[in-house]
Amino acid sequence: MKNLILLPFLFAAVACSNPGNKSPESIVTASGSEYNTITVTHDIPYREGGSSNPSWMLDLAMPANFGSELRPAMVIVHGGGWRFGSKSDDVYRRFMLDYARKGYVTININYRLIDEAPFPACIEDVKCAVRWLRAHAAEFNVDPERIGGYGHSAGGHLALMLAMTPGTAGLEGDGGWDEYSSRLNVVVGGAAPTELGRDVPMADPVWWPIGYISANHPPMLLIQGSDDPVVRPELTDDFVEKMKAAGANIEYLKIDSVGHGVAYADKLEITDPAMEKFFAKHLKPEL
Repeated sequence: MKNLILLPFLFAAVACSNPGNKSPESIVTASGSEYNTITVTHDIPYREGGSSNPSWMLDLAMPANFGSELRPAMVIVHGGGWRFGSKSDDVYRRFMLDYARKGYVTININYRLIDEAPFPACIEDVKCAVRWLRAHAAEFNVDPERIGGYGHSAGGHLALMLAMTPGTAGLEGDGGWDEYSSRLNVVVGGAAPTELGRDVPMADPVWWPIGYISANHPPMLLIQGSDDPVVRPELTDDFVEKMKAAGANIEYLKIDSVGHGVAYADKLEITDPAMEKFFAKHLKPEL
């Protein structure tokens, strides 16, 4: 069993059996939360034929003491330049546990990296994972109209694509669950590329949020560092201006004197509360 990366407030983990073909579960006990026990299931295949490919697997965490009421869900998409990274990275595992502790059903997903399959395979995979979640919403008491997403860097790009691309964009892939929507209901992107320059082979606007400017998108929060050497702040600025001009529901948190680690490792004392408040506003309206 994979080791859990525990948050400071977590103090115990035990293993138990899980029925069916899923991987063993880990139960994490937490203090200082309404949801004192978090159940984590590793390596669930989310697409047809996905059980033999780790790129097509996700981890799922949720409070074990959920009642029967429908709950919001959170989709976590790792970064790494579309070439590296994994759902096993500490930051994303921590985020998964943290939001499960807040009362969300959380999934933390892998996808095919570009050395395995070229664009737009990564977009197709994350869209399949969201369709899988909606297909299993009743099993996990998920409200299919309250699904949020977070990603950083390349993961931020993919999360934005989940929020912005319609089914007619030709990016759904062949993973199955086709009767369900792959669109998020709210999204946060940290240091998220909205385009990859304008004169490079991967600059096809069909693959980038800049190609889908309109008012018809779910609520969106972008977080950008002013000194980011990877994602050019002026491109994010331009994207936000275009979205606002179109009438989109978009918020922008630009933080001075911070680089590409914003909303990932840097300035978390600012970004974590802002993200939690944003998600709660749109996904937990009873609060």
